[in-house]
This record gives sequence, C-alpha cells and structure tokens, in this order.
Amino acid sequence: MLSRTAFTIIALLGVALVVSSCGKLNQEEFEMWKNEHVSQMEQANSDMSGKITMLEGKFDQHTTDMTEAISKAKDEAIAVSQQGDADTIAAAEQRAKEADAQLHANLTKAIDMKGNEAMDAAKSGDASLQKQIDAVGTAGKANDAAIKQIQSDLMALSEKVTMVDMKASAKPTLVATVNFGSGQTGLSSAAKEMLDGVADQLMASDAQIVVVGHADGTPVLRGSYRSNWDLSQARANSAAKYLKSKGIDAGRVEAVGMAHTKPIAPQGTAAGRAMNRRVEVILLPAGAMM
Repeated sequence: MLSRTAFTIIALLGVALVVSSCGKLNQEEFEMWKNEHVSQMEQANSDMSGKITMLEGKFDQHTTDMTEAISKAKDEAIAVSQQGDADTIAAAEQRAKEADAQLHANLTKAIDMKGNEAMDAAKSGDASLQKQIDAVGTAGKANDAAIKQIQSDLMALSEKVTMVDMKASAKPTLVATVNFGSGQTGLSSAAKEMLDGVADQLMASDAQIVVVGHADGTPVLRGSYRSNWDLSQARANSAAKYLKSKGIDAGRVEAVGMAHTKPIAPQGTAAGRAMNRRVEVILLPAGAMM
C-alpha cells in the first residue's frame, strides 16, 4: 500500500503536468487548487489507513480464533486417544486375569495328575528298589573284602619299600676325592680346600668316616716308603689328620691304605696314574660294608 507521502508526490506530479501543459493558471489559483487537492488526498489516505487498520484487526481476530480452534481440536483428539488407551488397557487386563485363572487351573490339574502317577510308580517300585538295595549290600560286602586285601597288599609293599630305603641308606657314600703328586703324601692347597668344603657335612652325619688312600702302582724305589701300600696308607693318614684338625671326632675317622688295588683309570698312561693317586673320603652308615 502507498503511504501519504507517495500520494502527495503523485498528486504534485499531476499538478506539475497540468501546469506544464496548460501554463494558464496564475500563482494564487495554483495554490488554491493545490491545497484543495492535497486536502482531498489526505482525506483519502486517512480513509485508506482506517480500512487497513480494520482489516488488520479482523486478520488478528481470525488468527486468534483459528489458534483456539486448533488447540481445542488437539485437546479433544488427545482426550479421545487417552480414553481409547484406557479402554484398551482395561480390556487387556481383564483378558490377562482370565488367562491367568485358566493357566492356574490347568497347572493344578496337571500337578495332581503327576502326583498320582508318582505315588503309583513309587508303590509299584518299592519291591524292585528293595531288591536293588539288597544287591548293593551284597556288592558292598564283596568290595569291603577286596579293599581289605588291597590294604594288606599296600602294607606289604610299604614294608618292602622301607627295607629298600634302609638298604639304600646303608650304602657307603663317597663325599670327596683329593689327588696327590707322584710319591707325595702331603695335602696340596686344592686338596685342603676340597676337605674344607665337606667338613660341615661330615660333622652333621653320625656315620663312620673312612679315609681310603690309593697309589698309582709305580714301583717305590727310593724314599721313606717301601711299597705302594705304605705310600697309600700315608696319604690316607694325612687326609684323616686334617679332618680331625677341623673338629671331627677322631673316633669316627678310620684311615685305610689300598695301594694300587682299586684303580679308577688306566695305569699305563700318565693321566690315568695321576687320577689313581688319590684319597677318598667315604661315609659308612651302620650296617654298611665297603
């Protein structure tokens, strides 16, 4: 819609066109004509504004009425839906109650039937069950006899194992071996270190300690010893004396010379003879034999 200013401009343009076309109006007539025309235009504009305002009011009222009608229709639809849900829920609850009652009745009937069947089966099975119990009792007695026999066999086996353990524990045990130079009877530093390493073990045991000297079989042609027997005994005496000096009871220590009768390596090689020139420290439990 055009505003009053637009109408005024259009009117003035029209006047200008009239003036330019005719060129006969004087200033006073023009002013009168202009004022009258402007007054008419303002009146028309005012009437137009009034109509616009009236139309806007009607439009707003129509919008309000439409909004209220829509809101009312929505509320009515919700109410109808809720009522329908309530009816549906009520009907479902009723059907559930009826189904539950029917199920309860069916279950009760089935339980009664199974109970009667179980009682009948129990009565008819008593005799058979008693027979089975008697059979189990008989088998149990046989099993008891078998168990006793197994226990007896196990006891005998345990006694045999104990005897074997006793025999094994009664065997001589080689604790240490030290070596000597050719014709020598003195302990080297390595030999002393070896004997020091077994001293605690020897003291902790209650077995007899036998120190056995050996020779390599080379003929004794000079020196303090007349034979390999004397030489091996001197080596055994040397090791036994050292052990006694470490606090081992002298009554438990026995020194024995075996000459070259117990070689552990070939006598025909220098390496073999070096291995045979030795002293062995042996634990000899009670009842054991060398």
